[in-house]
Amino acid sequence: MGEEVSVEMVLGWPQGIYLALTAVGLGVTIAKHGEPKGNYSVGTALVSLAITLPLLWWGGFFSH
Repeated sequence: MGEEVSVEMVLGWPQGIYLALTAVGLGVTIAKHGEPKGNYSVGTALVSLAITLPLLWWGGFFSH
């Protein structure tokens, strides 16, 4: 019939850091649920991007 496909999930440092940061972000969102969001900041978005992209690169997200 078909080939058996094996999918292996690897959790190294980059993946762990990303999951931890995501969990913290979710926790903050849960804690502030229902409150007005406030002002948007380009600086905050750039810092977030500067942290996330290297983690994804390091973790091999772009290598497939």
